[in-house]
Amino acid sequence: MADESSKSSGSDGRKDHDVQRMAAAIEDLLYMEVIKFKDVRALQGSDEAILSPQFALVVSNVMSNMNLKSEKNEDVMKSMYFSLLIYMNEYLKIPKSFTMAFGNDIEKHRESMECGDLISNYVTVLQNIFSRGKAN
Repeated sequence: MADESSKSSGSDGRKDHDVQRMAAAIEDLLYMEVIKFKDVRALQGSDEAILSPQFALVVSNVMSNMNLKSEKNEDVMKSMYFSLLIYMNEYLKIPKSFTMAFGNDIEKHRESMECGDLISNYVTVLQNIFSRGKAN
């Protein structure tokens, strides 16, 4: 009986950790203005997150330039990742050389980099928002 209790609390702890990770990713994306909340007044209390107009434009350009399909999950993940790097350069004014080096390092060493987890969380949140927005 005690084993079941510890398994359950371990599972709950993992869920709490995952929720905290995604909440932190959402907070970061809001701070960078990659996402925003829909107009609360227009939607009578809705707090649904959407892509910011600037980021949505970058995503659109990336998808069309790279011939990525919004129906394919892998293509959506790639487009969110590349769009985030481009957005960091164009809108956050991070130098292109730094952004390129950062992207290259993440692609080569993501598992051993703390920022690799952050980027993965950001991309997951963005993919979910993009997919939900496409369904509406």
